[in-house]
Amino acid sequence: MKIFFIIFVHMKRLVIKNVENVRRQILAYLATDDEQIQYLLRLQVILLLSQENGPSSIEVAAIYGIARETVTRWVNKLNGDEKGDIAALLDVPKPGRNTRMSKKLLASIDKALMKPPGKVGIQQDKWTGAVLSDYLKKKYGIELKIRMCQRWIRRLEQRRDRLGKEA
Repeated sequence: MKIFFIIFVHMKRLVIKNVENVRRQILAYLATDDEQIQYLLRLQVILLLSQENGPSSIEVAAIYGIARETVTRWVNKLNGDEKGDIAALLDVPKPGRNTRMSKKLLASIDKALMKPPGKVGIQQDKWTGAVLSDYLKKKYGIELKIRMCQRWIRRLEQRRDRLGKEA
């Protein structure tokens, strides 16, 4: 019986080209409201933390661009389950009502947000929560608070980024 020994001579580290662009795209993809993607993110964080001599919670938070407190909350949630069941990391339904905006209305708002506010008849230079709130009230008779409008601006931008990357 022959025994073969393979000696690994210092292997070169793999290098990712355009690393900042790739990292930015991945973080944008992970910053979604999609529950499955958020669950997978939590699992990845826990997997990294579970490695012997692995990165600290601060290092993991920096890798994923999230707050250390968020990582701590996920670990506490997992540790709070006596069996250590990863299902503890799943999102639970949140209070509050679902959106009453139709897909058609959201598409119209998204189309408007892709243009400077001046192009849709608003005397502002940039879309903000307050600007969108005023626009929705004047154009559609919809009253949304500034904070909710800020969320919609962010969500629609992220959605556009994801769809643009997939194309």
